[in-house]
Amino acid sequence: LSGWLGGPQLFVEAFGHPMLRRRHLPFAIGDVERDQWMLCMNQALDEVVEDAALRAALSEAFSKVADHMRNRAN
Repeated sequence: LSGWLGGPQLFVEAFGHPMLRRRHLPFAIGDVERDQWMLCMNQALDEVVEDAALRAALSEAFSKVADHMRNRAN
């Protein structure tokens, strides 16, 4: 997550770009799937991240990724 959040690109340097959208194209991802993933991510953030500002920032960042991953109409 460091590079994704603006820090050093450690993952990319070690393994190359993760190409998340391309890797998920075989799977139908619409609004329902996006919303379910966000429900899980927000639950995890609530359980693990104590700082409310950090939790909100991470949720917003994950939400952008979730929207980008959609590959089918509802």
